[in-house]
Amino acid sequence: MSTATATQPESASPRFAIQTSMLDLWYGTFQALFKVNLSIKRGMITSLIGPSGCGKSTFLRSVNRINERLGYVRIEGTVNVFDKNIYDEDVELVQLRKQVGMVFQRPNPLPASIRENILYGYKLHTRSHLGSRSRQDEIVEEALTQVLLWDKVKDRLHVKATQLSLEEQQKLCIARLLPVQPQILLMDEPCSALDPKGTEAVEELIWELAGKYTILIVTHNMAQARRASEECIFMLMGKVVEHSATEQLFVTPRTKETADYIEGRYG
Repeated sequence: MSTATATQPESASPRFAIQTSMLDLWYGTFQALFKVNLSIKRGMITSLIGPSGCGKSTFLRSVNRINERLGYVRIEGTVNVFDKNIYDEDVELVQLRKQVGMVFQRPNPLPASIRENILYGYKLHTRSHLGSRSRQDEIVEEALTQVLLWDKVKDRLHVKATQLSLEEQQKLCIARLLPVQPQILLMDEPCSALDPKGTEAVEELIWELAGKYTILIVTHNMAQARRASEECIFMLMGKVVEHSATEQLFVTPRTKETADYIEGRYG
């Protein structure tokens, strides 16, 4: 009996990339998420905003099951990725994390060359058929071109990735995910360690990737959420308060809690 993969986006072509139903999550006895019901559209950029500790990153990490690394985490409800509940027993974590890539707050390149960073995940997932050297070169160029880095680094692919600027490192960490052809990119405050110029560059990249990938981005920067997303979710104390088109949420919020937050009255 074969083991199911987490996603089947090409054949099913569902409208929503991520859907959660009555999602509750506890860290030990502390409940961090309460009855989260969300439908995140395929191919769109969706931002998650809210005060610190409201459950944004917890939700993000539930979508590729990183929270499971903590033995005291308990989850109830469902998280569907392309119509498949990723918490079903037949879901392979390796396949899930191939389809759902994660970018963290601080860039975390491997202490290896730029080229080896790009090929790392590809080699991990295709051990028996790595392809020729020329094919690997194509993969490196394609990934770096997608993240707008190729022209900057094409003549120094054997330089250690840790020698790049923080902006370039963050772009490289995104590029590292692309050779395994993920469908979803989760970004947990990807610009928090960057200066304004680096932030602008990463936001430009996010728009370049729009449509090719479903992007879910957590940010504390409300201006960034407004600039760099098509839909926006406001969370408060582990609950979803509002989810709408970004411009609508910021211009005509439906709830007093959302209005108070975006106008700086708390959080």
